[in-house]
Amino acid sequence: MNIIFTLKVIIGFIVYGLLYLGLFALLDDKTENAHHIAFTVVIILNLIFDRVLRSYYSHYLQAPFKFYRLEQKKILGGLVQKLVGSIRYHEAEKLLFQGFEKLLPKTPHAFYLWDNDRYYLSHTVNIDAPKTLPVTIGSSYFENIKFGTGHLTIEKDLQLPQQKVNALKKAGLSEVYLFPGHSQIFAFLLAGSEATKLFNREPIRKPFQRVQKKTGLILENTGLFFDLERRNLHIKKLIEVSQQVLSSLNMQSILDYILDALATLISYDASVIFLLDKDGESLHSTNSRGYENIDHNILNLKVGQGSAGFVVQTKKVDVINNVANASHYCAARQETVSQIALPILYDDVVLGVITLESNKEEFFKKNEIELLKMFANLVAVAIHNARQVEIRLAKQAYEHELINAATVQKGLLIRRIPLIENLSVTAENTPSKIVSGDLYDFRKINDHALGVAIGDVSGKGAPAALMMTLVLAGFRSQDKTDSTSCDVVNRMNDLLTQTTIEGKYTTFFYGVIRMDTHKIIYTNAGHNPPILLKKNGEVKYLATGGMVIGFMEAQQYKQEEVSFEPGDIFIAFTDGVTETMDLEENEFGEDRIIESVRANKDKSVYEIKEELYKSLKTFSHDQLNADDLTLVIAKHE
Repeated sequence: MNIIFTLKVIIGFIVYGLLYLGLFALLDDKTENAHHIAFTVVIILNLIFDRVLRSYYSHYLQAPFKFYRLEQKKILGGLVQKLVGSIRYHEAEKLLFQGFEKLLPKTPHAFYLWDNDRYYLSHTVNIDAPKTLPVTIGSSYFENIKFGTGHLTIEKDLQLPQQKVNALKKAGLSEVYLFPGHSQIFAFLLAGSEATKLFNREPIRKPFQRVQKKTGLILENTGLFFDLERRNLHIKKLIEVSQQVLSSLNMQSILDYILDALATLISYDASVIFLLDKDGESLHSTNSRGYENIDHNILNLKVGQGSAGFVVQTKKVDVINNVANASHYCAARQETVSQIALPILYDDVVLGVITLESNKEEFFKKNEIELLKMFANLVAVAIHNARQVEIRLAKQAYEHELINAATVQKGLLIRRIPLIENLSVTAENTPSKIVSGDLYDFRKINDHALGVAIGDVSGKGAPAALMMTLVLAGFRSQDKTDSTSCDVVNRMNDLLTQTTIEGKYTTFFYGVIRMDTHKIIYTNAGHNPPILLKKNGEVKYLATGGMVIGFMEAQQYKQEEVSFEPGDIFIAFTDGVTETMDLEENEFGEDRIIESVRANKDKSVYEIKEELYKSLKTFSHDQLNADDLTLVIAKHE
């Protein structure tokens, strides 16, 4: 626009100057009146012909720019068509990046895509030092941005730390363009100010806005499918590793197998498994990957030394997003930028540490961390099994495997139930054998809502215990924050029908207790209907849902919403409770559960549970090991 305006001014001065001089020369009177007459005629001619001249010259001067903008409009239109036709997340991601490389060939720009609770730097163009850009930007910086906003500026609209702002400005990035998904911003583009001039012009503005609206939705939809495939792969790999752990007694080969299995799921650059010596003071590496060109004495540490030694002391997972900022990190590889170290715990005793390293900053995300915790549990089983075999007779090996599995299994069951105001909850699991096929779990949805799950795997013993572990892993791998109860159960059924042995199934109940609305929203997949004992004495059975999960694919499940008022008590249980028998083989049944709870309804949930267990023992004459027993009791205080 500046070029066009300048050329028009120059041409105008030339044309009207010549007209003025010509008129002045034609006049015989060289007085001041001649000047006035010539000037007046030029003004009149300007008013008459300005629109014609402007239209004529603009046609030729703006033609190249219009052609260029039409090409950009074509790029945007083609990008929308390609994105709509894509069904894979990485395909849609690649199309987006390629489209904007053509659209902004000389403009510095970068894409950030959402994953869990933050946005990760995914693509950069025309940036001299991309490693100086923030690897992640927290989603909290966008919480106060009105949904549907298309354009922001980094300095005025985002309250980023000054260090990140300076890094973005140095790279020439000042503008933010948002790509909203269904309920949140799924991606955003950072670009230089030249992009604003382009995106605000016609005919580019509307096609670009259409790309903004479509892109976030398509990435989110394809991302959900990709996430489901990834979780399905994780569960299959866990099954393979679990079978290997339970079938092999050679610790070295099992640990090698676990590291190789992890490499197929997480693209780490180096890994090592440390074992704690009997003296409990030093760690030595037994299995490693990616440390071929270093002195392996570096991988022998004292407790308290390095991240691994730190984990032994704390018994907690240690995630280092950038090792340059961690004073307790002990360097073994120059290329390492981020690291995670997980304790290998057996019966709350540290056996060792598993460590993974990456050459990328903030590489280990929430999904990877949860998966690694599962693998650390399998490593614990492998180590403990192998050590027991060394000191036990072969005939005792199977018994010790069950003991190990029971310990790990017990550790998988949640120990500290999340606290929700005005809600008291307790749970108990009593295996009929060493291990159990029952499960329960809790997930805090928010400050006013608690997710409650209970299930019973078909069969008993080690096979049921292994299946129980897989069901629990599949349940925990789901993001249940924004999901309905029937969605969660539907996904559980889809995962289990693809990964379990034909004919195996699990009864399952999942409900969300919402204290803010005084409701329970639940789905029952063939499980014993939990009992809701109202304060006024009314009894309601929570049975709505569908068939058991893992037995038949492509099932549809329903959910129901029931009131949960102060004084109401929720009791969920497995069939081991109702099918407990006396000496005449009479079953304990649901009526005795209601009778026991009703008699103790004014007591705490812990006392209610203890009184119910007393009734079971008295009824069965202390014979409670015929089947697994699991109880979950919640009371609206």
